[in-house]
Amino acid sequence: MNGVSKITVTEDVALVTFRRVPNDLGVLASIFTQLADAKVNLDMISQTAPQGHRIDISFTLHSSQLIEVLGLATRFQAAHELKPMVSNGNCKIELYGEEMRERYGVASAAIAAVAGTDAELTLISTGEVEISLLVPQSSCDEAVRALEEAFGVKAD
Repeated sequence: MNGVSKITVTEDVALVTFRRVPNDLGVLASIFTQLADAKVNLDMISQTAPQGHRIDISFTLHSSQLIEVLGLATRFQAAHELKPMVSNGNCKIELYGEEMRERYGVASAAIAAVAGTDAELTLISTGEVEISLLVPQSSCDEAVRALEEAFGVKAD
């Protein structure tokens, strides 16, 4: 076994990044609370290491919820001088496997497989038993084929 037992694909995914967010847990909590209050379902949440007193946060969501987030982003930008960036038209490829918990090299094999294509890896996040890769929709099929070949698993 190679660590991956299942590959799934989610289409119509948007990526939102808030750059230069104050490195303050109260501000971060406020942003995520307002997103939750707007019933925005977030995925692939990622934060950079602090740079001075600022951080960048990124997350994905279904493209259909992007309008709500853009409305909130205007408010966040005015209140905290952050810079919102949006990338729509992506797909999330999720690799799952219970063996990942104790197996090294699965992420490197996944990245190498995608690197062998023309796909751009926009965001990556991991958990104990999963790796999520965000790529532009235009190269999703090619990236999925490369991952299927690398891990010997067909995508659902």
